[in-house]
Amino acid sequence: MGVARHRATLLGLSLLFALLFIHCGKTGTEPGGPEIPTKLYPYEIAYDSAAFKSRRDRLAQSLPPGSAIVLATHELFLRNGDVQFVFRPASTFYYLTGFEEANAAAIIRPRGDSGSEFILFVGERDSAATQLLGPAIRTSEAMKYFGADTAYGIASLPTYIQANLAAGQTQAIYSNASDNEAFATTLDSAVNGVQVLDVIPKVDSLRFIKDEREIQLIQKSVDVSVQAFKEGIRSVKAGKYEFEVEAVFDLVSRLNGCPRTAFTTIIASGPNSETIHYTANNRQMRAGDLVLIDFGTEYGYYAADLARTVPVNGAFTPEQAAVYDIILKTQDSVMSLVKPGVDFYGLFKTSASLLIEGLLRQGVISGDKDEIMASNRYLEYAPTGLGHPVGLDVHDPVAFNPEGIPVLSEGVILALEPGIYLKSNDLSVTEGYRGICIRLEDDVRVTASGYELLSRDLPRAREEIEALVRGK
Repeated sequence: MGVARHRATLLGLSLLFALLFIHCGKTGTEPGGPEIPTKLYPYEIAYDSAAFKSRRDRLAQSLPPGSAIVLATHELFLRNGDVQFVFRPASTFYYLTGFEEANAAAIIRPRGDSGSEFILFVGERDSAATQLLGPAIRTSEAMKYFGADTAYGIASLPTYIQANLAAGQTQAIYSNASDNEAFATTLDSAVNGVQVLDVIPKVDSLRFIKDEREIQLIQKSVDVSVQAFKEGIRSVKAGKYEFEVEAVFDLVSRLNGCPRTAFTTIIASGPNSETIHYTANNRQMRAGDLVLIDFGTEYGYYAADLARTVPVNGAFTPEQAAVYDIILKTQDSVMSLVKPGVDFYGLFKTSASLLIEGLLRQGVISGDKDEIMASNRYLEYAPTGLGHPVGLDVHDPVAFNPEGIPVLSEGVILALEPGIYLKSNDLSVTEGYRGICIRLEDDVRVTASGYELLSRDLPRAREEIEALVRGK
């Protein structure tokens, strides 16, 4: 049996057994029975008409007079043959419209001194397509449910642009045309000489700071991810395959109404942990391995991003423990510095410096700290940086001040992920530490005076991680 077929068979069996346990009501209190995760939240529609309108108004009013915004969502992508990938709207388009279907576009224009006009163009399906895929959102529904002032079928978009956004009427069109190649071609042929500019950087500056609804959705995504981690870490055992652990994460995510993960799950055991974005998840875990797990689900289109590194045996070796403690201490130190007005690049430099300082103090590497930092040699041991914003995208946009510095503000949500990668073939690393790769990642919200740890319910201390692997 080939590796791919073997993996698929075992993954299917893992999910089948998990579902059978749920169906039969078996719980972790029975001999041999896994602890079946409970639902944290009932599934809910995340649409908030007022929030989307506020974003459109702010964007429209920030543009020069005579501007218009023309947006498109993603196309449907073929996976193979005539099978398509499950559709997810382009984040820029969804952020401003809340519209979830493919084959859609929107026009936004300033209205007066504070508002905006919102025109939605929706996909159309004939009777055969409707029978196959179900009905599409109609123009009347686009106005009723999504707050559009006017709505049309998508086929009328080129004609509408030619008639209403022509030269003389419109000074510039701002668009996310790079999100949809076919739309870019349509727009280029329809604008008839009007300048087209990229709207994405302007939207990104809005997305950097989250509103209350976004914060609520990210917290829910984090909560589900934390539960998945607790269940998934308990399932780590020598002899199991990485994808069996992945199946537990997926099960918890889906039970809580999350339609997808925010990124491809990483279950990297043993030597696989040396690859930062390893996603094959097909190795059999062995006694003595570390397993680096990076996972985040998506709830209401908003991501979480968490990581833990756990020992298969349920106990870190002295060398593994020393490296883990360096990372935990670094993360604690960096978190304590998070507050409005702080330069995020400065936090990155602080994190890298603390990691190298810890490695030198422990005798893991040798050399001069200042030289290692100045020469960028620290990237050999800490290649993942410190972190990134989290939102509609797991790597959400960063906004910069006029001096080009990413300054933190209240409402920014960050994933802080210090990590150390000591490659097994790196002779500059003391022998007992080679092959140890550990990453620790948590999500935090910048508050008015500091930070809030959104993933506070997921154990971080080394002893707590060991207890979780042992099923406690």
